Amino acid sequence: MTQSIEVEVCIIGGGVSGLKAAHTLLNHSGSKYSSKDLILLEAQDRLGGRIFTDRKSSKLGISYDLGASWFHDSLNNVVLEESIKDGTFNVMEDGYYDDKDIRVFASDEDGPLDVNNMKLHRVAEDLEKFIELYYFDDLNKADMSLNEIVELFMEKHSSRLTTEQKRYCSTILRYLELWYGITWDKISAKYSIMDHQGRNLFNKKGYDFLINKLASGIPEDRILHSHPVTNIIRNNKKGNERVAVESSNGPTVYCNYLVVTVPQSILSLSPSHTHGITWIPPLPSNITDALENIHFGALGKVIFEFESCWWDINEDRFEILADSTDDSSLSSPISSSPESFKFPVFAVNCAAVYKESVRGASLCILTQSPLTDYLESHPQQAWSYFKPMLSKLKLNDLQVSDPINTITSNWTNNPYIRGSYSAVETGDDPLDIITQLSGEHDCGLIDKNIRFAGEHTTSDGSGCVHGAYMSGQREAMWILNDCGAFSTQ
Repeated sequence: MTQSIEVEVCIIGGGVSGLKAAHTLLNHSGSKYSSKDLILLEAQDRLGGRIFTDRKSSKLGISYDLGASWFHDSLNNVVLEESIKDGTFNVMEDGYYDDKDIRVFASDEDGPLDVNNMKLHRVAEDLEKFIELYYFDDLNKADMSLNEIVELFMEKHSSRLTTEQKRYCSTILRYLELWYGITWDKISAKYSIMDHQGRNLFNKKGYDFLINKLASGIPEDRILHSHPVTNIIRNNKKGNERVAVESSNGPTVYCNYLVVTVPQSILSLSPSHTHGITWIPPLPSNITDALENIHFGALGKVIFEFESCWWDINEDRFEILADSTDDSSLSSPISSSPESFKFPVFAVNCAAVYKESVRGASLCILTQSPLTDYLESHPQQAWSYFKPMLSKLKLNDLQVSDPINTITSNWTNNPYIRGSYSAVETGDDPLDIITQLSGEHDCGLIDKNIRFAGEHTTSDGSGCVHGAYMSGQREAMWILNDCGAFSTQ
């Protein structure tokens, strides 16, 4: 086996950001880099990172994205725009805007809530605006959890609310748990409300099209699979290379530039952890402190496939409200199946998404930690847990049938992922980690030639595919400019 490899650029991680960085370095107009100048180390035996399109598990012939599924911010999404332009994605054929007004259910009602006459969505909008205004002119105000600021709203404005609005709107904002992958007693109120730049477009095609497109521009021999990085030795003086990268299954890579795209959940591990990375010398305190000031969620998925549809096929999504609870154990690890209606349910109606091409029907349910952790480790218990809640969706003349197939994600059991993406808990400072790792402010980086990319290093598209994609492009362009690699011809 080759004992060492010497290249200009080493990229750690074969997710969207790492692949985009490599693709840009090799294919950008004017770049002098060739394949011999680059190597990409991927810890897993596949590319994609937190993108995984499952094309094998379905009994209905459907391909499910168990990670990212939507083009968020579709009015300003570079991945969507570029994919439309190069013909790899057709919105009308490959996409679906699953954004009809959501049908809402609760444990104490047999049918859907009359949210229009109850004006529940309008009160929820007031709640979100209340949170924005509370921190609008003073981000130095003490942070609190999402459930605490909802309680504050209810205290201040209860005289304006009907009994029904008090009952249901006290928990309706728990839908945000299915954005962040953590429970509302952990979600930072200060950073809870998101500004969306356009509708969310569901990706029917499967996000592996993007992974395959990027990988096609990188020679196969420049990607080393199953090479988890163990040590990064900074300022190594071997020849002209300044960084040494050691992996558990391959040669040492010496490089002039290093792009680190591993998830924030891996960066935050102690070097003594089995899957942690040892930095020699250690990471400086500005970076380790920033890593301690941000957390990550565990957004998972459970997919149930049925022989036929026993819910309304014309609805895009369903929300089943959790019962109002002050349970202090809400975010505690789960050791046995929790009681029904403890966590909210957000279900995508795949029967509506694929109704023209699929026999049978399926529901895709998003889950948050700690429920994700439990169900990913106990997938056989998923239906017994969800059945009492999903039965609320039943149309009067139909019977709830058991699924013919259950598919779950496995992110919390994957040692190279450990969850989903960055999530802001109460008291966290998301801007700190972005400042330290993005390189956009010329501060915080441990060495100029060591770069970081990934959804956790950007405020534009944080937690999203297009955010990770743009961060990989950002660092590749920085390298090309720094080393003068653009051809003058």
